Amino acid sequence: MILVQISDTHIDAPGTLVYGHFDTSEALSRTVATINAMDPGPDLVLHTGDIASHGSVARYEAFRHIAEKLTAPVALIPGNHDDRDALRAVFGGTPWLPTTGDFLHYVIEDQPVRIVCCDSVIAGIAAGELCSDRLDWLDARLSEAPDRPTIVALHHPPFYTGMTGTSAKGLVQGGGELDQLLRRHDQVVRVLAGHVHRPITTSFGGTIASAGPTTCYPFGLDMGPERVLNVVHEPPAIAVHLWLEDATPAGADLVSHVQPVGDWDAPITLLREGVNVLES
Repeated sequence: MILVQISDTHIDAPGTLVYGHFDTSEALSRTVATINAMDPGPDLVLHTGDIASHGSVARYEAFRHIAEKLTAPVALIPGNHDDRDALRAVFGGTPWLPTTGDFLHYVIEDQPVRIVCCDSVIAGIAAGELCSDRLDWLDARLSEAPDRPTIVALHHPPFYTGMTGTSAKGLVQGGGELDQLLRRHDQVVRVLAGHVHRPITTSFGGTIASAGPTTCYPFGLDMGPERVLNVVHEPPAIAVHLWLEDATPAGADLVSHVQPVGDWDAPITLLREGVNVLES
């Protein structure tokens, strides 16, 4: 299985430059081209939230217009900038997004790794939470398939990042409870999140947790005493998660890569089919 994670696309009105510099629609188009050029291509593209800069039907239709060019199916998780009702209006007919209920969470069953997608949004607030209802839902879903390797995905990272503001920690409630819940379900091979606009990895809940990079404007790695949060001109990126049957001596595991998005010089091939092809 090849799972591509995109996050924090922040689609805005066409032609808008976010912070006067970043065309998020053009950035998504470049990301789509990068994903479509993968060989082999992904089995699924998972968006871990903040699809739009301000959730609206028009912005989600603009996202769909670009994302429908992907050759792989797309699943969506809401972020703090998203609007549940507008998401339902545009994507409610897709297999991945529920049309009823208070929260937009669901399970993807048709991949070698089961993917449990959680809604961590507090409407109108940047930070997220996993309330008791959401934790109970997640516990029930994980209890359904204790022997299947599983990814738990949500927008807000449940761990501290060493950064500042809402990027310091995504959840204002439920992080400790989630940690204990995951320790009871050892089939969870990864927790995937977004929100912090840069790739971050740590241990959490007895497994590995990571925040994926953004497709538009990254946040800088700022950890100083001034508690600054900078938008930086680093290249955007995607995360590529590979389920490999022989990843470890014990067998299968999930292996993750970060792939920058941009225009680069042509690659220099060193090996082809295990044979050195580079002339000295």
